[in-house]
This record gives sequence, C-alpha cells and structure tokens, in this order.
Amino acid sequence: MGAKQVLSFQSSVTGIRWLWIAACCALIFLSACGARPGGISRVALLASFEGRYREVGYQALYAARLAALDFGDISVELLAIDDGGSAANAADRARALAGDPLVKAVVALGYAAAAPETQRALGNTPMIIAGSWGAQPETPGVFILASPSLAGTLTVETRIEVTEAARLEAPLVGGEVFALEQFARLRPSLAGVKILSSAALPDAAFAERYRQTGLFVPQPGPLATLTYDAFALVFMALRNPEMNLTAALSNTAYDGYNGPIRFEGGWWQDAPLHYYIYDETCLERGQQMCLVPAPQTPAEAAP
Repeated sequence: MGAKQVLSFQSSVTGIRWLWIAACCALIFLSACGARPGGISRVALLASFEGRYREVGYQALYAARLAALDFGDISVELLAIDDGGSAANAADRARALAGDPLVKAVVALGYAAAAPETQRALGNTPMIIAGSWGAQPETPGVFILASPSLAGTLTVETRIEVTEAARLEAPLVGGEVFALEQFARLRPSLAGVKILSSAALPDAAFAERYRQTGLFVPQPGPLATLTYDAFALVFMALRNPEMNLTAALSNTAYDGYNGPIRFEGGWWQDAPLHYYIYDETCLERGQQMCLVPAPQTPAEAAP
C-alpha cells in the first residue's frame, strides 16, 4: 500500500495507523487497492504539512483525529494531504481526491487549499473550508466555516503572507495568519495587533483531549476548534449514507464547539466574530498559544 506515503486513520482507538502521503500518485495507488470491508469512507484534510505554513496542517491534523475519535460510530479513513505549497499543486491534489470514489469530502485550510482553482478541481466532492482564508464559495459543494462579514472587517489584505503580515504597522486587525505561532515570533512588537476569527479559543478541557490524541502534539489554537467542527459536520453527515453529502451539509443544523452551525449560500450563517490579542506575559514564558479575548470597542461590540 505504499506505507511511507499514506496517512491513514480508522475510527477505532486500537486501529490507528499514521503514514505519510507525499504525492498525488499515492492516491491513485491507494484507489487501486480497492475498498476495505465494512464500507469505509475516506475524508481528506488538505493543508500544508511542509514549508512555511506546516503549523496550519498540524493544528488541523490532531483536531481531525479528535473528531474521528468522538464520532467513532462510523467507519472512516482520514487522508492528510499536503497542499504542495501553491494553488496549482493543491488543485492537482484535489483532482486526485475527486478521482477516488471512496473520498466523500475534503476539509481544507490555508490559502492554497482554499484557492478558487482548488475548489473547482474537486468537482462534485464537497469541501468545508475551516476559516476564511480570503475564500469565496466557487461551487455549490463548498462551505466556508467563517462569517461572511469577516473579510470585510479586516484592515489588511485577506490573503496576506505571514512574513509580510509581520512587517505591517499597527494598529491592525488581521485574519488567520496573524494567529499563527510563527507570526508572534517574527514580529518585534505585538502591541496594537488584533486577530478577528469566527473560531472560539480552546478551553482547558478541549486542549487536554486534543493533546491526548498523540505524541508531541502542539498547543491547540483557534484553527483546531474550527477543524474539529468541520470534521464533526462531515462525520455526522456520513451517518446517513443514502443522502447526498452536499445536500446533507447544506441542510445541517449542528450545535458545535464554536456554537450553532448552519450554512446558507456556502457561508456559516450567524457566525460569531471574536477579537483576540496576544498576552505578552504568556509569550515571555515561552508558551505556544498566547491569544486572549480582546477588550472590545463600542463599534466591535455592536451587533
């Protein structure tokens, strides 16, 4: 089965195998092996696992694993696919996923994975984008787990690279990349930096359960809670194999970690907007995730 190339997770605690996928050809090889007994479905996580944004992939990976453990009443195989670091490469991966009849849905994070060409390359395979990432739904099967008003509330470009973001003058309000651990390390001062997200911060209970999913697990951030809910939505929809998955996601009504979730026009309707700042004392202690709720101005607090 190309053991060094495929990351596989089956939703029984004793049946966990973690193997890596490095190229699209591995998916073709995987498909040639045929379906396993028990009607196993595959759900893919498309994100960066190498390069500048690898922390995005690893934040999401353990959240996906936690969701699979929580929804262990279905047979599911998780494929963690590196996006290749560009929209063109991510689209190639998406086409390979769309060609595997066992792949039922894709959860995507990052600029490349959420790019328009990546969305279109999936064809009829549904995709949930965890976070905004400057994306718009390109097909009826794309669902964005973020507020539709989030991008318009930022004071910076919606698809800014983290290295450029670290050089911007404050005050500013930024999106997902401003919450990455590396952003805090790249920037000499975090005064005046606010992060806007539809994700809730992990509480102590979530963080503890997240850390128990493996060894050397990073401290979870807001991307972890969004990814958890994205996979939970897919796993719940898969409980009814007779229903079209895109239709099931369109009609979902799920009370998730981040609150009630339902989609309209591909967007999370009535999604919350949370403002966060960095806790400088936490950073001085060398901790990984140091975001705390920001005191809101009257304009931010207005509905």
